[in-house]
Amino acid sequence: MWNDYFSDDKFISMIYTNVPPLKNLRIEKIEISREGNRITIGFDLPTFPDNPPKKWLERGYSTVFIELDFFDIKEVSLKSIENTYRGDIEIKKDVETDIFIVKVIGTVETLIKAGVGIIQSVKGY
Repeated sequence: MWNDYFSDDKFISMIYTNVPPLKNLRIEKIEISREGNRITIGFDLPTFPDNPPKKWLERGYSTVFIELDFFDIKEVSLKSIENTYRGDIEIKKDVETDIFIVKVIGTVETLIKAGVGIIQSVKGY
């Protein structure tokens, strides 16, 4: 599963018995910062977890928002065909080069190759 490529995926694995695939997502942002050295992808997961934190239940949250950060950018391309971003995110890691390969396919198309990837945040709303 996509989260297995990240060393800091413990929280996601705790709240989901089966981590959902990154299909038909609402993509909130694709942000390039730090002079091109950091790319953030923010999106809603397609399903609510089966073991959410108690606080999320108490507050009536129904959606999980994830931010993934990528650093040591080797390559990036971005093409948008609409102003509402929806699509699938495919995350792989090249075992020979240890490079993340991230593709967004949908109303926005993105290819990112990066040396480092982290799960920056997991929030409910």
